[in-house]
Amino acid sequence: MSATLMLNKETEFNQLLKDVTKQVTVQIADADLAILKRSNYKLCFAKKVNDVYTVVWEAYDKYLTKNIFSWTPQYQVFGTNTFESGVKVETNTKVIDVTLGETVVLDENGLLNNPTTGGPETAITFKNEYPVPIHPGINQMAKDSSGIIHSTPIYVAANPIVQGTDELTPKEFVLVWFEQNVETSTMFSNAKSKSQEVNLTNSSAASILYEGGKWKII
Repeated sequence: MSATLMLNKETEFNQLLKDVTKQVTVQIADADLAILKRSNYKLCFAKKVNDVYTVVWEAYDKYLTKNIFSWTPQYQVFGTNTFESGVKVETNTKVIDVTLGETVVLDENGLLNNPTTGGPETAITFKNEYPVPIHPGINQMAKDSSGIIHSTPIYVAANPIVQGTDELTPKEFVLVWFEQNVETSTMFSNAKSKSQEVNLTNSSAASILYEGGKWKII
């Protein structure tokens, strides 16, 4: 393949990612920012999968008055032996790149195989052939306000699946909140107080403001 053709394909891929990027801008009023920083609160995000939030996608303390958090539909799938609220995700299988509309098989030896085409176009299908129940999980690529790009867990199934299949459907909903003593990739099962849900199903960007201890969409 010529260098020009490779460059053209890379440009097309980058443009495609730009076209499907979702973004949330979080603004924080001055007085609230000072209070949150003094009390060591972190700005947290979670992504909805199968209509639930189960993992802290991002929790960081380097937030300012205006913060931009964005993501693209680039996923990875894995399996873990446990789900425990308040504990960070630990992957117990390989981590495999996957896209929506593909199926990943955990075979009888516990090996997570490369994806194949198949399953609903809006979901990642996880097929368990291993004789022990497993918790399927998903990573997704995101970029924080500092420009750091990373792939971290957005979901772990609270209940393990036995031999059979599970459809994992990411939704373009994110939950935003402030919390103390929490880390990225921490699993949770409790509702988050003073949180704001943002629906980006039919749009690419949204802005929210935290002022006077309350959220509002702007």
